[in-house]
Amino acid sequence: MGRFAFIAGGLLVCGAGTLAQGPVSLPPEPSWARMDRSDWLLDPTPYKAGVFRGSHPDEIVLANGLIRRAFRVSPNATTVALDNLVTGESVIRGVKPEARVEIDGVSFDVGGLLGQPNYAYLDPGWLDDLTADPSAMALAGVAVSEPTARLPWGRVRHHDESLPWPPEGVHLRLDFRMPEGVRPELAAARVSVHYILYDGLPAYSKWLTVTNGGDAVVTVNGFTSEILAAVEYQSRVEDRGAYFPPPNIHVETDYAFGGFDVASSSRHVVHWRSDPDYQTQVAYLRTTPCLLEVSPDVGPEQDVAPGETFESCRAFVLPHDSYERERQGLSIRRMYRIIAPWTTENPLMMHVRHADEESVKAAIDQCADVGFEMVIMTFGSGFDIENESPEYLEKMAGYAEHAQARGIDLGGYSLLSSRSIGGGNDIVSPQGQSPTHGSCPALTSEWGQDYFRKLYQFYDRTGQTVLEHDGSYPGDIDVTPRPPLQKGELDSRWVQWRIITEFYKW
Repeated sequence: MGRFAFIAGGLLVCGAGTLAQGPVSLPPEPSWARMDRSDWLLDPTPYKAGVFRGSHPDEIVLANGLIRRAFRVSPNATTVALDNLVTGESVIRGVKPEARVEIDGVSFDVGGLLGQPNYAYLDPGWLDDLTADPSAMALAGVAVSEPTARLPWGRVRHHDESLPWPPEGVHLRLDFRMPEGVRPELAAARVSVHYILYDGLPAYSKWLTVTNGGDAVVTVNGFTSEILAAVEYQSRVEDRGAYFPPPNIHVETDYAFGGFDVASSSRHVVHWRSDPDYQTQVAYLRTTPCLLEVSPDVGPEQDVAPGETFESCRAFVLPHDSYERERQGLSIRRMYRIIAPWTTENPLMMHVRHADEESVKAAIDQCADVGFEMVIMTFGSGFDIENESPEYLEKMAGYAEHAQARGIDLGGYSLLSSRSIGGGNDIVSPQGQSPTHGSCPALTSEWGQDYFRKLYQFYDRTGQTVLEHDGSYPGDIDVTPRPPLQKGELDSRWVQWRIITEFYKW
């Protein structure tokens, strides 16, 4: 089965509506029912991701033998099937826009088709009768390429060397243009919806980008990067305050903080809502949680200058093929190994309780002797990453030199959240709210920027390679304007998330 059948350079680009005329060089979709199947958790090798020509002339298919997502591209682009090929189940029951964006105060559906008569299920016989929404952004092109790395991974310590980075799979991009009649400053904005489907894994990632092709700054006020009208987990007439489980789909994003598991750390962006289009559901008040929306609660409220591009957070979606807890856990672990293979490093670490030279060098030697890989000068040890005196940095560089000679990673502890700085540098929560940890410095404040400057400097100057960050950034909203980095409440979470994640990627 060929993964790509493209023009030179490994990239295919076409305009909307061209599939029926045939200039797009896509292989036909294989017959998944006829393929020799193995359990993908035991042998993922048969399941190669690709983009294919569907059975309908206006249909393209993103599939890998485990999951299959089909798109109609005329009269506009929309997902018309999301199938679990392991179980044979349809994951969705209706068509929705591919995404939604709010730019300069105007909300736009990105793609989508109208006219489905019943959202309890999706009959393929209805598809030819669906119509485009003239107020929605329209498909302008399709591009297919190989995945690229979303951040560099240095592979500097022990890990599973069989895992490729970037992950193997296929990247599908759908490009959309503004509808007719929008304001001139919006007309040149373009939205691209991105999918990566992975080899050997029934999961995909999805995100969107907004490119400003005009002459004036535009502001991305909000976005919804994934919208799925999913088949409900169960039906009830009333919930009566009891837990109403969502569909059997694992969803998380890299826009995550302030939690102890996926559900709590994703609560600011992953939402299972009721579907207003689903008028025939069993729930009398139509409250069944069966509409997935990946959308930040607040913001991002980001300005996009002419010629620049805004990129959303990424969602990772894994439809489970079982309700068994152990198999679900194994599936999520496999997903992490593919989308974040550095999780296989898992170094053995020791916390040394004192930061004087004798104690640290003794800990380094002990760890090298018994097979530990990492030493952390822990909280209360006297280690001070914010001390930028030349003498202290030179001393820490000496520690690192000894650690490197013994093959040990060395670093230490720093408290970020759950501390109060004062002087206008602390987060001021919206009325009725309070910081997650009681108090938290604003990363966009003068102190916050100086703190990160010191951290970057410390690792550049000392050669140490470990940071134990206590509290990290918990997702607190700050109502304080902090120019030029932060306008105020609406952009504060997004901007601070970008600061902390850019540092961690570095």
